[in-house]
Amino acid sequence: MTKFIRNGLIIVAFILTLFIVGCANEPTTNGDGTFTVEFYDKYAETPLLKSITCNVGEPCNIVPPAEPDNKENTYFTRWSVWEDDFDEIQSNTRITPIYTLDNRLVTIGGRSVVFYSFFIMLGIMTSLFLGLREIKRTGVNQDDLIDGFLWIVPVSILGARLWYVVFEWDQFVYGEFFPSLLRVLGFSSGRLDFSSFGLAGLAIHGAFFVAFICVLLFTKKRKMNLWKVLDVMAVGFILAQAFGRWGNFFNQEAHGGLVGGMTNGVANLTLQEQFNFLRYSIGIPEFIVNNMYIAQGSGGYIVTPVTGFYHPTFFYESMLNLVGFAVMLVLRRVKTIRFGELLALYLVWYGGVRIFIETMRTDPLVFQFLGMTFKSAIVTSVLMILGGILLSLYIRFKLKGETYSTVSGCIELNKTKNIEEVKE
Repeated sequence: MTKFIRNGLIIVAFILTLFIVGCANEPTTNGDGTFTVEFYDKYAETPLLKSITCNVGEPCNIVPPAEPDNKENTYFTRWSVWEDDFDEIQSNTRITPIYTLDNRLVTIGGRSVVFYSFFIMLGIMTSLFLGLREIKRTGVNQDDLIDGFLWIVPVSILGARLWYVVFEWDQFVYGEFFPSLLRVLGFSSGRLDFSSFGLAGLAIHGAFFVAFICVLLFTKKRKMNLWKVLDVMAVGFILAQAFGRWGNFFNQEAHGGLVGGMTNGVANLTLQEQFNFLRYSIGIPEFIVNNMYIAQGSGGYIVTPVTGFYHPTFFYESMLNLVGFAVMLVLRRVKTIRFGELLALYLVWYGGVRIFIETMRTDPLVFQFLGMTFKSAIVTSVLMILGGILLSLYIRFKLKGETYSTVSGCIELNKTKNIEEVKE
């Protein structure tokens, strides 16, 4: 070990020792039989909102200050210590406000880039990067994939927008034709004003079906292997969806119902019970639970009826999509899997996931048929599952197409059979 490394390790150990000792010896009371409770907000002009001194071992009347509103583009949810637990405090304690998350990633020149668009683009670009690696492995020209990506992605985003608009028609199409057209295209004011531009309202089913049609046309024109490209598209889609749902999280949308439900418009559980269920019973990370506190009257097109903690269906769907993505990564290394079967798996997997999620969603897209109301995502997902099953049967028994055994780096599950064939 060199002298430089040895001296560096000694310094690091010394600093860590100071930190540990400092934490261990930090006083929990004031030394005179009292302790102090501070309400502190780092976003306030005067951070110390209130200070209360109490006697150890005696009841103390800890009353929080008025709900703060010091963090821009967010709102107060609760104090870091629940008010029901104030009576248990017997040491110096700093209580801070917890706010919802700011949905803006960055603001430049008065124009904000929100996490919604950031996560959508992050998912798309990550899928492209992985797709380029996989498409090369299957023998398809990477330049063709990039060319297709450059025009299929924008058209697919337009498809996602139009799919959403069709089921929320009255929100966009009213009054004169030109303002309605502008609202459909993302100008919420109905005027050609880029300060009001934003595609707040996309439906992944529209993006998928438009992309599917575009791939059919593009591969035919370029004389590419359709099934290889569709498999890459399927894997990319499920990964992009896993990323994209986090944009819904920051916007506090596409969520499920109130935790614990309601009876006659009243929550069945207290706020603390709702929080504890998500945080401890299910084990959802605290920063996610905190942002699932949604105030009454908020929620964009769908107004939240009661203030409380709502189910993070975005999180459930994102995690299930990641599981599906992992399954696809494994299957496309199995030699007996045929090209096109990953697309079939996507249709079945995502169809099932979406049906499960839609049973909890409070803002589904709906339509009327024969006097009955249907959730469009559930109907579409059922059709996707049926289509996936039929497609798998067609590829496996009718088409009998090329398998992944032609691709380098794949694995053979039935090794015993191969050994016997070699011996013969």
